[in-house]
Amino acid sequence: MKYVALTSGRNEERFIRKTIEAILALDPPPESYVVVDDNSTDKTAKIISEYNEITLLKLNNPRHETRGVNLAWALNSGVKKITKLVPDWDFLLKVDADSVLPKDYFNRIHEKFVENPHLGVSSGTPYDEMVWRGRASDGAKVYRRECWDDIKHFTPGNAFDTLALIQAKQHGWVVESFPEFKYTQLRTWRRGNLSRWVLSGRSRYFLGFPVWHTFLIAIVYATDRPFIIGGFTMFLAHLLTAIGRLRKPHSNEYYEFAKKYAIWELLERLHEKRLT
Repeated sequence: MKYVALTSGRNEERFIRKTIEAILALDPPPESYVVVDDNSTDKTAKIISEYNEITLLKLNNPRHETRGVNLAWALNSGVKKITKLVPDWDFLLKVDADSVLPKDYFNRIHEKFVENPHLGVSSGTPYDEMVWRGRASDGAKVYRRECWDDIKHFTPGNAFDTLALIQAKQHGWVVESFPEFKYTQLRTWRRGNLSRWVLSGRSRYFLGFPVWHTFLIAIVYATDRPFIIGGFTMFLAHLLTAIGRLRKPHSNEYYEFAKKYAIWELLERLHEKRLT
């Protein structure tokens, strides 16, 4: 079993040292650890270069106006680099530049992959967040190599992480998070800012969720801050984007699957809300 680790960050001098040191302390350690510096203007690259155990990949991509595009570009470059270094890796641990993992994080998740050969993407959960069933936390995901080969790459754009999870399920893989495996996120964001809800609504259009689905999800989110307003804003952003009939970038096969997946996801979220 060979696993590799990947982190990408831009202007992460506040947090990235703790992330790096936690990865280097994992037991067992990764075969290779690539850290991508996405054209930082602070001391991020300098901090990364202090660690001889790390392969630093520096990028100079132009900044794209769409959220998520640059990060997807950076991560794809990192996967290519790490695959050159370790062509026969079995698992990819993707860690955000503000996540701090316990020493046994990968080892415990790897046990779940051994138990379930259909498990394609998995994660633990941050201490202060809940992750829905059938999802995996963005901050510290593990991809099985065969699943990654089906996904092929992160599609540049907002919510590219969510898209990758849906694509994994489209290929028959199981995606799951395990709340008993905790890790720390040094910087967490919640949807208190309405701009986040707008972004979520627009993203759901491009991910292929129907408008009715977002309306029902908004009801599920009614008790989340800001109460009622957040979910309504998400629904309205989705509705207006759909009225604009912007071009959807993915394949017809993907969108057919997304419609079916939407029903399953709604039932799961209602179930989770009932339990909490």
